[in-house]
Amino acid sequence: MLELLVAMVLGLLLSAALIVVYLESKRNFLIEDEMARMQENGRFALSLLSRELSLANFFAGQHHIFSQLLPQTAPSCGAAKAWALSPVPALDLIKEGAAASLLTVNELALGCLGSVAKDIQPGTDILAIKRTATEPSLENGVLPAGLSGAKESQWYLRVADYGAELSWRYIAENENFPSADMAADSAVDYWEVYANIFFIRSYSNKGDAVPTLCTERLSANSMGPVECLVEGLQSLHLEFGVDSDGDGIANYYTASPSATELERSVIAKLYLLLRSLQPIAGYHNSKVYQLGQKTYPAFNDAYLRQVYSRSVQLRNSLALRQSWNDD
Repeated sequence: MLELLVAMVLGLLLSAALIVVYLESKRNFLIEDEMARMQENGRFALSLLSRELSLANFFAGQHHIFSQLLPQTAPSCGAAKAWALSPVPALDLIKEGAAASLLTVNELALGCLGSVAKDIQPGTDILAIKRTATEPSLENGVLPAGLSGAKESQWYLRVADYGAELSWRYIAENENFPSADMAADSAVDYWEVYANIFFIRSYSNKGDAVPTLCTERLSANSMGPVECLVEGLQSLHLEFGVDSDGDGIANYYTASPSATELERSVIAKLYLLLRSLQPIAGYHNSKVYQLGQKTYPAFNDAYLRQVYSRSVQLRNSLALRQSWNDD
């Protein structure tokens, strides 16, 4: 009888040990899986936003685009009329805390975000960027390899006579570039136009509480709908290096630039805080996170987090152009 009891106790102890090993293995697997997902999402978001920042204010290499008249049909963003095609400002920012008013540092109310304003993650920046594609969709009347015609429901910057004539053109559904422009040696180029407002929404799918990087972009002939890009992005924080003396080098950095400082910025420091999609059983996150000048106190929850950062040269900023011209 004693031997049986001993055997039962040993069996229970062994079973308990196996359960502990199984649970620990499962926990380690979940941690590794969430870490891998965070790294993949963080690198993708960092690459995407870095590229957009570096190309902000690029309009087919045409520096006199700012004097062009906007078509009456240019898409607006709420009360910001013709906002999507207006090259000034091509880089704009809604600082944390201003999300409720949707007012940028250039004092533009981006009302097209109104339907999602209540869902924007508090304490994060909102970034607006306008630019063209880096390569033309039609060059000197010739379509690049792989293209059979214009992209339908798309705005273009038309560059004619080698840059002497600039205009905005909308190619509607079932339309193509004008035949005269598609003639070889027509001296006409077409460049796709992009306008994006990047923000962090407090969920990916309604009710899941997964913070997600989203964008409201120029789509067809209007802004929207919202398209979500990267799950688990909890905070977006930007700081700008301002060139105050016109030599193309940042003299100081600010996390709350004025409109003039943003225009004079030559570099952006991009900080992202990534969060795991699922909590980890038995894990307590008491870490403090530093995103440049911004500090996040301990969240005291069960989510893993990582910080990603990168410095991005604003290649098409007004300050850099002026410094190059001075040289």
